[in-house]
Amino acid sequence: MPDAPPPRTLSRGKRLVFASVPLLLFLLLAEVVVRMRGMATHCPNPYQDSPLWACDPILNFKLKPSLVVDGQPLNSTGFRTHEFTKKSPSVYRILALGDSCTFGMLITDKFEYIHEPYPMKLEMLIAERIGSGKVEVLNAGTPGYNSYQGVMLLRSKLRGLHPDLITVRFGWNDHLMSRAGRDTFRETESKVGRGVEDILMRTALYPFVLRLGLEVQALRAPTNAKPTLGDIPKVWKPNVPLDQYKENLRRIVALGRAQGSEVWLLTAPHAFDIAANVGKYDEFPNTMAAKTLMLFSAIPDYERFVEIHDSYNNAVRDVGADLGVPVVDMDAIYRMHKSEHLYTATDIPHPTQEGHNLEAETLYAKLLAEGLIKLPSRESDEARRSR
Repeated sequence: MPDAPPPRTLSRGKRLVFASVPLLLFLLLAEVVVRMRGMATHCPNPYQDSPLWACDPILNFKLKPSLVVDGQPLNSTGFRTHEFTKKSPSVYRILALGDSCTFGMLITDKFEYIHEPYPMKLEMLIAERIGSGKVEVLNAGTPGYNSYQGVMLLRSKLRGLHPDLITVRFGWNDHLMSRAGRDTFRETESKVGRGVEDILMRTALYPFVLRLGLEVQALRAPTNAKPTLGDIPKVWKPNVPLDQYKENLRRIVALGRAQGSEVWLLTAPHAFDIAANVGKYDEFPNTMAAKTLMLFSAIPDYERFVEIHDSYNNAVRDVGADLGVPVVDMDAIYRMHKSEHLYTATDIPHPTQEGHNLEAETLYAKLLAEGLIKLPSRESDEARRSR
């Protein structure tokens, strides 16, 4: 009898494929369960006493989904703006990235809200002067956010919006300090690592795993984690150092250009240059929000505060010049209008409604100058009125 043929053996590659099938099935089932039960969106909330913030596994924190602003709820993604919908080819879409100065907030003895923040006001101006339905302005400003979180928003929650133009207005929360610490606000440096993370951020399992890590940290943290006078830092160490701030702005420009968006960088004005305040820092009321910001950021005096803030505005100008990106110098524009009521007597960073109106008019004028929007001709205007 002929010898029986030797048993066929699978190649190493095929064995690996067959061995990975159970793991892939398990991960798929876990993804479905985590996604259906919303287990990726909740994490230990260090902001429980805050009327604004809740924990977020990827962005560190976010606005509370239940927050009502000026009588209106946030949209389903957690922003003070329209619902995010598929972009219409006939609509010019603008996405406004920023912090509380974009969101529309004032700080007195409590949080107050601007009725028409500049992204909303800009959309209203365009609708009134050019026609409604032609330009959409989405407000992605979030109180407390810095440039790193702007990068991460474009990589996560704002992915797929395909705006024609992105405006970027950060700075305050970059050079201030927070309990989270600067290491929290640092993107993965490796391009390969960022690519893998981009894929993972499309899953529910990734934020769920991050959530588990946060829960472990919460268990190890002391029960009384509220800041005390003993926690006040002695040395200024910004959330985002100046060189990293520049890199984050470059990343935002690159992410915008990758999806076909134009990017405008905005400087962040402040009330120190308003006529009534110049040279009168010692006369500011004790309720001035900037005094608290300085205290918990280890900034010794107003002069140093102004110097730091101006250096971050100069960084915006430098990045714009290096990359050929338009810079809308709101800081310089505010200086030209410094006798107007652009700030309250107690809030240095946050403009009043008059300030937001000025920013909306400035952006409107630049859109016209760049030819991105056009005034209707007399003929088309008359035809529109006759309909």
